[in-house]
Amino acid sequence: MSDSINSKPIPRTILIFGATGHIGGPLVEYLHRAAPQIQLRLASSRPEGTEALRRDFPYAEVVDANYFDLPSLEGVVQGMEGVFVNTPGSTDERPAMTNLVTALKKAGTAVHILRLVGLQPEANYRRLPKSVRDAELMLPIQHPIAKKILDESDLPVTYLNIGATFMDNFFWMKEGLRRERKLIWHNRLIPFIDPRDISEVAGRLFLSDNHRHIGQFHTLNNGHDLMRFSDVAELMSDVFGEKVTHDGSFESFSNAYSQMLGPMVTFIWNFFEYERENEVVWARNDFVERTLGRKPLTVREWLQEHADLLLK
Repeated sequence: MSDSINSKPIPRTILIFGATGHIGGPLVEYLHRAAPQIQLRLASSRPEGTEALRRDFPYAEVVDANYFDLPSLEGVVQGMEGVFVNTPGSTDERPAMTNLVTALKKAGTAVHILRLVGLQPEANYRRLPKSVRDAELMLPIQHPIAKKILDESDLPVTYLNIGATFMDNFFWMKEGLRRERKLIWHNRLIPFIDPRDISEVAGRLFLSDNHRHIGQFHTLNNGHDLMRFSDVAELMSDVFGEKVTHDGSFESFSNAYSQMLGPMVTFIWNFFEYERENEVVWARNDFVERTLGRKPLTVREWLQEHADLLLK
């Protein structure tokens, strides 16, 4: 076969885990719009989740499935050629991915699996601070476990690594913006991305016949914004037409988010401190732009779109 010939089958059926979320939901919409002939199966482990999926996506099949229940996984992966895997936070990935791999191998129908991860590329996780390592069910510990299990499975997996912070995380910060026009967050340096662009990247990879994506680890960001949150506050001031200040102190962070995050507020702060010590790893790239065939959404454009929701 010529090296120039693409050979990946385009899935005729796609199973999506996490379709109630801010990435899975737009992925369902994109696939239905771009390739309505594909049979979509949406999985949720919660009754309220399956109810919402049936309401929001009447054109898709909705099923119950749980990563920790092997028989349920064996049922939902039957006949599925594409599989989108996005696990909830604090997932114990060892049993979850072991079960999923077992079910997928038994079915034997998958031609392309997309797995979302969030890792600093090439990071040595032995360097994580003890406070982070002790939180065993958190993403920095669990996602390397998931990747190792999937790597060893020899299944046709592409990793979509979110090398960025989600723009819609600004909604977590809206109370400070509304009350005081103050952006309260660690002054981390980080790239950014709109989850809707991640969804379209995933959809386009499913619909691609390029087999070279199989086995790859693609790091995603919008290729434009690599900023500290103090820089974001200045950008908000410009977009909103009024002064937004930045507060990057732990005291303010804890006061603002303890009710939402509980005891995890300290863990998250410690992880941000670890990131600060390793921030030179972050780099903008054009993978998302090349995959979409357009410029991804910038932080400025996202803020313009959502200004009223953040401030009023």
